[in-house]
Amino acid sequence: MYRRCAFGIGISILALIISLLCTACVHFTPSAIIWTDMPELIIAAQLFNRENDHYAIDVEYKAYPASEINNATKPPSLIIGRYMLSNPVMKKFTSLDELFTKYYLDPNDMYPALLNAGKLGSRHVLLPVSFDCDLIIENKSETARAGTAMLDSETIRQASQAFTRIEDGKITSLGFSPRWDLSFAENWLLAGNVGFALNQNWKPTSVPALSADISLWPILWNKQNLEKSVEGLLSFNSDIRVSEQDAFAFVYFNKPGYQLVLEGKVLYWPMKASEFFKLPRSTREQLRYRFPTVEHKLILTSDSRYMGIPKGSKNRKAALKFARWLLVSSNQEKIWKEMESQQLLPDYVGAFDGFSSIMQVNETILLRYFPEYGQNPLLSAAIPEPAKIPDYWEDFSRDFLHHWLESAMSNPESRGAIDQDFRIALEKYVGTMPDWLISNH
Repeated sequence: MYRRCAFGIGISILALIISLLCTACVHFTPSAIIWTDMPELIIAAQLFNRENDHYAIDVEYKAYPASEINNATKPPSLIIGRYMLSNPVMKKFTSLDELFTKYYLDPNDMYPALLNAGKLGSRHVLLPVSFDCDLIIENKSETARAGTAMLDSETIRQASQAFTRIEDGKITSLGFSPRWDLSFAENWLLAGNVGFALNQNWKPTSVPALSADISLWPILWNKQNLEKSVEGLLSFNSDIRVSEQDAFAFVYFNKPGYQLVLEGKVLYWPMKASEFFKLPRSTREQLRYRFPTVEHKLILTSDSRYMGIPKGSKNRKAALKFARWLLVSSNQEKIWKEMESQQLLPDYVGAFDGFSSIMQVNETILLRYFPEYGQNPLLSAAIPEPAKIPDYWEDFSRDFLHHWLESAMSNPESRGAIDQDFRIALEKYVGTMPDWLISNH
C-alpha cells in the first residue's frame, strides 16, 4: 500500500514538473535586440510586445548604429537608423525580400524612390522607415497668388530679387540666402549628387597632391556636380555684396527666422519639414510652406532612416515580425495615439519625428494631426532617392563641410576655383586624421 502511494505521488510530481516545463516553453518569448538612434522607438516596441506572446523586442539606443555595426562581434537582431545607405554598410545586411513574399508586406505602400535606395543589386537589404526634407516658408499674405507647390532655384532667385529693398545703401528687406542655414546648403549639394563617399582603395600612407587624380583621395566627390551646385548657391544673391548681407543679418537676425518672415524682413526662410510642424499652431497658421527643388526633385535632408537585419544576427523571425508590424499604417497610427496620450506631440512629429515612408500615413494620419500639411502634400514622383552618404557623415559635415561651405559662399570672387579650393581645404582637414578616417582604416 505504501509503495503504491509513493509511486502515485512520484508520478504526480513528475507530471507536475513536465507540465511546468511545457508551460515555460510555451511562454518563452525570444527577445530581439534593436539598435536605433530614435529613442521614441521604445513606444513602438512596447505596443508590439503587448500584442505579441511569441516574440519580444528590446530597444538599445545607439547614437550611430551604422558605425557601430562595423566593429560589432554580436550584431543586434535589427538596426534602424541614419547613414545606412553607403555600400560598405549595406553589405553587412541580409536580404529582406521575404517580408514581401512570406510576410505579405506591400511594397506599393512605400515611396518608390525610397524603397529602391535600399536595394543592393536585386535584393532589398534595407527598407525605408522615415525621411525629412527642406522647406521654404513664407508669409501667407505674400502667397495669395501662389499656385505652385515646388520652387526651382530660378523662381526663388527672381522672387528674392523682387522682394529685396535697399535704402540709403542699406538692405531693409532681403528675399533669401542659403547662407542663413548651412544645413540647407549642405542638402543642396547632396541633392546635386556631389557624392562625398569614402574611397575604399585609398591608402592612409598616401598624401595626394592637389593636381592628383581624385581616385587617390580618401574621399570621392564629383567635380562637375560640386562646381555646379556651389554656383547655384552663389547665384541666389549674386547682385548683393556679402558685406551688405552680413550688415543686414547683424541688425535683424536676433530672432527666429519664421518671425523675420512674419515681420516682412525676409521673403523665404529655409527650414526642415519636421521643424516647421513643431512650430506653435498659431504660428503655422500664418505661414505657408513650399518645396525647393533641384532637378525637379525635393531636397531631402540627411535624416532618412532605414531598417535592416545584420548578417550573423540572432532572432531573425522576431526581427522580421517587428519590421512587418512597424511598416503597417494602422500600427503607426497606434504609435501616434500613444505619443499623443503621453503628450509628446508636437515635440515629435509622429512616430519617427518626420515623414513616414508609408504614403498612407502622411496622407491621413499626419494630415489629421497637422492640417497645414494639406497646403502642399508630398508628391511621390518628386521624392528622390536619398544620397548614399557614409556613416561618418555627421563628423565630416560638422567639422569640415559646413566650414568650407560658409567660406565658399562668403567669397563669391573665388567661384572660378571651387574644386581647387575644396581640395586645399580637404587636404588640410584630412591631415588632422579625424577619428572616422582612422576607424575606417
